Amino acid sequence: MKKIVMSQISGMNLHYMLYSLDYFLDEMVKYEMPNVELWGGYPHLYSEDMTPAQVTSIRKKMEKRDLQLVCYTPEQLMYANNIAAPEADIRKRSLDYFLKNIEITAELGTDRMLMTSGWGYYHEPIDEAWKYARESLTTLAEKAEEKGITLLLEPLQPFESNLVTNVKELKQMLDDVNKPALKGMLDLVAMAVAKDTVTDYFRLLGDQLWHIHLIDGKPSGHLACGDGTLPLSQYLDEIAQFNYTGFLSLEIASTAYYTRPGQEFKKSVDYVKGILA
Repeated sequence: MKKIVMSQISGMNLHYMLYSLDYFLDEMVKYEMPNVELWGGYPHLYSEDMTPAQVTSIRKKMEKRDLQLVCYTPEQLMYANNIAAPEADIRKRSLDYFLKNIEITAELGTDRMLMTSGWGYYHEPIDEAWKYARESLTTLAEKAEEKGITLLLEPLQPFESNLVTNVKELKQMLDDVNKPALKGMLDLVAMAVAKDTVTDYFRLLGDQLWHIHLIDGKPSGHLACGDGTLPLSQYLDEIAQFNYTGFLSLEIASTAYYTRPGQEFKKSVDYVKGILA
């Protein structure tokens, strides 16, 4: 059985949004975190504001600090994008947004970009929204394949989407799209909320599981590790049993941490180190 090691852990800038990108990158160096999953939102990297030269500059900032970008995650929940929207103009704008972000992913020097399914109106049957999500993800996966990018489809919580919210729905969408550039990922909070297990994900997805978000919750919340009630030690043991060799990103997202991001990041890193030791 392959053990999970700290070199598989990556930091994420979502809870650093009140600080500059340079500050976040310097913090990753300070806390000896060599891997980064970069959230693409204001003020760090919002694609609608970015020129190609600015994207190149961000890549060079990471290279200068010897930071490896393991995944690019354009913002897709707080801003007005929905690839499953019934309104054709919203779907087109959303597709254009993600097509541009695929280009940014390539320019940043990574080969992985996170995606979600979008959502349909909760008072309507989901069939039409599912169809639009499938069509949009097919278009995006075809573009991603051209650029050498793999899209990582993340299940959401039921208050975020009514489409892909558990491992069975994730598997169904992957099968419906059926494109080599679309794979699945595991978010431990979304998994716990859906009452799925780590073993469910690995057994159902197999070699289609390419990425993990490692966070705590109650079960929701995207909390710093140790602040919630999720059995993270058990989860990491299960992940190791399946000889997982990919990355696990610390997606700390609670607004309670926005004014003290480094403190919460260090706490999470120390907590994970304690488990792995």
